[in-house]
Order: sequence, then C-alpha cells, then structure tokens
Amino acid sequence: MNDIEKFLVYMFVALIVFVAVLLLTLRKRIQRPDFKIIILALIVVVGGMIFARITYGKGVPWWIFYGLPAFFTFVLPPMVLRMSKRELLFYIPVSILMGPVVHIFFSFSFGWHDYMPLFYVPWWHELL
Repeated sequence: MNDIEKFLVYMFVALIVFVAVLLLTLRKRIQRPDFKIIILALIVVVGGMIFARITYGKGVPWWIFYGLPAFFTFVLPPMVLRMSKRELLFYIPVSILMGPVVHIFFSFSFGWHDYMPLFYVPWWHELL
C-alpha cells in the first residue's frame, strides 16, 4: 500500500473513532447535533490530518504538527457543542487517547509506523 492509501485509511479510521467518541460523549442528550458533529469531524480530523501530513518531515517541530491538531481536538468540540461538565469529564481524557490509540493499533497490527515521532511500537510480526 502506498503512502497516500495508508494516509486515507488512517484518516477514515480516525474519522470513525472521532465521531464515535463524540456520539458516546453526547449520548444522554435528547437532541443530538448530528450536523455539527459531521462538520467538526471534517475540520478536526480531515483538516488536522492534512495539516500534520503537510508539516511532518519538513523540519517543523513535532509539537506543532501534533500540537495544533490536538489543540483543535480538545477545544473546538467542547465549544461548538457546548459540552456540560459531565460531558467534558468524559471527552477530554478520551480525546487525549484517540490519536495515540489509532497510531498504536496501525503500528502493532500492520507495521505502519508513520507519524509516530515520540515512541516506537513494534509490529506484531517483528516480535515473533
């Protein structure tokens, strides 16, 4: 699989995970803001991943190509969706784990070590 195909797979999985986390966070709301969730997913996940892809490996420090998308992940949904304290207490810790879990999954399961500058996760095949 070439780099663009891998990137699109990462993006698709991250999009699904992000939307699932938002739906789970807002599960007790009577009226769910589905349109806002879709727009947020496009901005945060698609926009953030494209930004990270463009800046990764270009001499930009990791805290910028990870930091800006992470900032928007942590700040934009609570503001746009006007999350309650209960929702925030669930969303913030889970949102911190979303990106690393997706990267660890792909690294361990498929040996795709793209975009993981902070630590190395071996492919399961390397452990045999």
